[in-house]
Amino acid sequence: METKTKKITSGQSPVAKVIQLIDFRNKLSLYVLREHIGPFIFAFIIITFILIIDFVPRLVDMIVGKELPASVILKVFFFQMGWMIALSVPMSVLVATLMAFGRLTSDFEITACKASGVHVMRLMYPVLLAAAALTYGMVYFNNEVLPDLNHKARVIMQDVRRMRPTLQIRSGAFVTDIKGYIILIDSVDHKTSNLTGVKILEMGRHRKSPRTIVAQSGRLTFTNGGHDLVFDLKDGEIHEFDDKSSENYRRLAFATQRIVVSEISKDFKESDDKFRTDREKSSQRMLGDIMKWQTGIKPYRDKINKIITRNTDRLIADTLPPLLDSLVPDNFALKDLATALEAQARMLSRENEGVKTQQKLIDSYYVEVYKKYSIPSACLVFVLIGAPMGILARKGSMGISIGLSLGLFILYWAFLMGGESLADRGIITPFWAMWAANILLGIIGLYLLYVVSFEKSLLCAFKLTKDKVKNSK
Repeated sequence: METKTKKITSGQSPVAKVIQLIDFRNKLSLYVLREHIGPFIFAFIIITFILIIDFVPRLVDMIVGKELPASVILKVFFFQMGWMIALSVPMSVLVATLMAFGRLTSDFEITACKASGVHVMRLMYPVLLAAAALTYGMVYFNNEVLPDLNHKARVIMQDVRRMRPTLQIRSGAFVTDIKGYIILIDSVDHKTSNLTGVKILEMGRHRKSPRTIVAQSGRLTFTNGGHDLVFDLKDGEIHEFDDKSSENYRRLAFATQRIVVSEISKDFKESDDKFRTDREKSSQRMLGDIMKWQTGIKPYRDKINKIITRNTDRLIADTLPPLLDSLVPDNFALKDLATALEAQARMLSRENEGVKTQQKLIDSYYVEVYKKYSIPSACLVFVLIGAPMGILARKGSMGISIGLSLGLFILYWAFLMGGESLADRGIITPFWAMWAANILLGIIGLYLLYVVSFEKSLLCAFKLTKDKVKNSK
């Protein structure tokens, strides 16, 4: 008894060892996470600042000379921050992971952990949990917060554009911000508001048929307290159809002509636009729209089937027997057959276009639905690929981390943009358009993790393949 007691008191009990091991692992997890917090916050600020700098010239170009209140400019920035945050968070995760694991490797802490029997995956475990929490939070943000911010940003930008539209008129550029008008002007002098080469398409405001106005020169002024925009045009023509009869076409030449565009204000007024685009809706709302469009495709398909069945039966019953009864084909019967086939082809083409239009809307909405989940999921993918890349880089400097992350993020974004374009054309499905980048980078990350864990060379997979080929020979 004395000997046993002596052994127990001199050594550690199994329970104490377990407690010590759990405490060590908790401290290790907290230590690894702390290494990520600073770089993540710093990278988030820098990346968001870069996105803001990229947006500022477009905003300045839009608001210059409009005397907007500071509150409106702050609103524009606040609403535009939504999509910036959606992009900054995953990229910041990548930068933080590269920096943290690069520093741990350069200080030989990864080597010490491996010597102590701690697997690299154990070091990544707390980071993956934190990335999973970020993914969940960003999915919520993309579905509940971002759509409203995108909607408010679009509406307030439209309101800003409506102010003093002369500032938005550029040489050789179409102006569509004035409701009911499309304007194209060859040359604009913003100081004097003098115009040359004026082309105005007026439609839908007070007229049933659109009319086109062209003039050699003109001038823009505000009247009615800035609520009406006046085009004083010189040496031009008006081309228009008669509202009562579309067959009557008129061309009127003029030396001077005044075109008044009402309901234009030089003051900022916030509007309430209820319409929402796909990027201004949650995934649940878009899925509801998709179900409606999928239901709308069925009548087109049913009509196509009826057209094929009806016309095929009629052609076989009415046209082919007369042709088979005579040795020499009847020209009239052939013409009837050709006419029937052409009519059938036109009807099928029209109905098929309806199906394509509905399917294109469905695919575009599916792209946006998958995007709301694939971009947040990049937080997990970037940890999976960033940790082994940081270990292989063996340096934790901000420059190397930002360079590697920028290259990876450009690759990731190129896949997303290219996939979206291919999905819009119907070449690939929306799922692969939005998830291919995550899957590809995830596979690369798993391979790099294998290389780091077992201390293999980067080309070990190719060497194994060559060895198998040699052995088979």
